[in-house]
Amino acid sequence: MVSPKDLVLITGATGHVGSCTLLHVLRAGYHVRAAVRSEAKAGAVLARPEIQSLKLGSRLTFIIVPDITLPGAYDDAVEDVTHIIHIASPLATADSVPLNQHEAYFIQPAVRGTINLLEAANLGGTVRRVVITSSFSALIPLAQLNGTTPCRRAISPNDRIPFTHGPYDSEFAAYAASKVAALQEAEAWLERERPAFDVVHLHPGFVLGRNDGATTAAEALHGTNGLVLALLLGTKAGPYPGAFVYAEDVARAHLMSLDPTVLGNQSYILSRPAKWNDAKEIVKREFADAVKTKLLVLGGSIETTDIPLDTTLSEETFGIKFASYRVQVKSIVNHYLELRMKRKASLPMAMAKARRASTKKPQEVCVSVAEITCG
Repeated sequence: MVSPKDLVLITGATGHVGSCTLLHVLRAGYHVRAAVRSEAKAGAVLARPEIQSLKLGSRLTFIIVPDITLPGAYDDAVEDVTHIIHIASPLATADSVPLNQHEAYFIQPAVRGTINLLEAANLGGTVRRVVITSSFSALIPLAQLNGTTPCRRAISPNDRIPFTHGPYDSEFAAYAASKVAALQEAEAWLERERPAFDVVHLHPGFVLGRNDGATTAAEALHGTNGLVLALLLGTKAGPYPGAFVYAEDVARAHLMSLDPTVLGNQSYILSRPAKWNDAKEIVKREFADAVKTKLLVLGGSIETTDIPLDTTLSEETFGIKFASYRVQVKSIVNHYLELRMKRKASLPMAMAKARRASTKKPQEVCVSVAEITCG
């Protein structure tokens, strides 16, 4: 039951999982303080139609935390906070980060951000529970994730693996190592400090589904959704594990984890198995017109590594029947096509604006062209 005194600090609220979780927590009646890196990030959150429709008043506030790795980064953010949802952590960027920078980009922020938050919560004295977004990759050796070694038994939420130092040969390897390191360091800290609060670790598979933070088709290609869309636009990649979870289910699990009846100091796996390439058959059936007009193509391929995951505890605890891969893919593709159509519809408006600009004085023409370019 939500109390007017309950204040939830959410980190990573500008990302895919974070934006969806933020909506669920606000709709449940909580007061939320969102930690963001800049005022511009706060403005982007407030500009979302889904946020504006809630008419929140003072129930949503922001605090600027520009660098989560600095000592004391979250000390001010936790003031009067009763619950924390920690989602902020580096994500893979399609191998744009140089190999020699993996440690600084992935490992250090994941570990230092988590420990800084736990230390701040301990000093603040008002926090009752911290929910940390981890990953299924924190529980599984890399050789099994990439298919080098077969996974011969179901992975349990209580499985733990040692952290492996770099250098890493890919961003996915570095990302997975960052999740292992953050989980290991957090549990060691909890064992050592014995804080008054407890911690729930959530371990989702690849999170798929509409991302309202993406407002253009190009932005929709970012993150895990981008892997599915790249597959449906002709890209060949992989192998990647066949472990998926709907973004809405992940958000619900975060919200429900605030409830004290959910066992703390425990890990929960959020996932459902599927084959990456099943997306092509789903699109062929559900989006035949988009395939016919070549907005989507069926020539791409992503090889799947089979990883059995034991989600029994999660299903019993949260009462969630995880949405199918079909639901996830349809959500992604619907949003992508919606954004493509939105851009197509906006082109005649942009052309009309350009024609009007051509009749203006030279200095006025420059302003108008700049507006069209930026849009």
